[in-house]
Amino acid sequence: MRTYYLEEQFLTQENKDQLTKSFTGAGQEFIFCNYKSPQEVIDKAKDADAVMVMTIPFDAKLIGALPNLKFIGRCGIGYDNVDLEAATARGIAVCNVPDYCTYEVASHAFTLLLALERQLLPFIARARAGGYAAGTAIKSHRIRGQTLGILGYGRIGRELAKMALGMGMKIVVFDPFVKNLNEPGISLAGTLEEVLRNADAISIHTPLMPETAHMISMPQFKMMKPGVILINASRGGIINTADLITALKTGVIAAAGLDVCEGEPLPVDHELLSMKNVIFTPHVGMYSEEAVADLYVKLAAQTIDVLSGRWTKNVVNPQVREKANLN
Repeated sequence: MRTYYLEEQFLTQENKDQLTKSFTGAGQEFIFCNYKSPQEVIDKAKDADAVMVMTIPFDAKLIGALPNLKFIGRCGIGYDNVDLEAATARGIAVCNVPDYCTYEVASHAFTLLLALERQLLPFIARARAGGYAAGTAIKSHRIRGQTLGILGYGRIGRELAKMALGMGMKIVVFDPFVKNLNEPGISLAGTLEEVLRNADAISIHTPLMPETAHMISMPQFKMMKPGVILINASRGGIINTADLITALKTGVIAAAGLDVCEGEPLPVDHELLSMKNVIFTPHVGMYSEEAVADLYVKLAAQTIDVLSGRWTKNVVNPQVREKANLN
């Protein structure tokens, strides 16, 4: 059995050693590649039994061009770059690793919030310019007693809520898949609008789906409280970027902390990167050395399971089980 890791540019030597050890120990072949497009995969990995993918879009054409393919492993939580319908039709199991970086993404989102509330970057700039103490131009705020709105209450949203509660914040949650919530200090909103109108800060933790694409656009920005801070460590396409820029420039919202954005990686002259009320990090919320190690241990185990004819964890198209003949 032959597994291709399609984008080795994202790996350290330690990651490579770890993956090689896992597959060699299972008696399976593992190949590192540096592909940039679906066509390269078609041209050079046609004999793949399994693939691990980060960013390359696995559409129906690509899936149909790999006749031996039994497994697609998405190196992360989201799997919106994989055509699930096409994979299922072919009997191909698709897996993600939804729990490998829960703490990292939640803590990154909370760090962005704290940095903006405490005006960390302006104070650093003031210190580097020789300033001392707070002065009169920079205003920071206490988060204790503020209301944090969390959009999407899965693993990451719940981890973030624990952090925010520990800092004395109130929590209001909107998630259409959560019907009942009985957690002290946390209220469940019936509508998105309820969160937008009541939260002092809002953090997005929903997947990108047709229902959530541009879920936050100008009508939603206009519902938000004056001075609100918006955090997005989920998927860039959930926010309408043009409307976000307008809302930030006109003071409809106070600031944004972004780990993701439509069209990432952003060009260096992108307007968001020069805005003083924006903190932008390059999609690193999921990163820590410990999280990356967890990711590859878990994804390797899932791949080896499927190639060995066994059912495994985190199959996102479970209806494929019978068709793929996995026990």
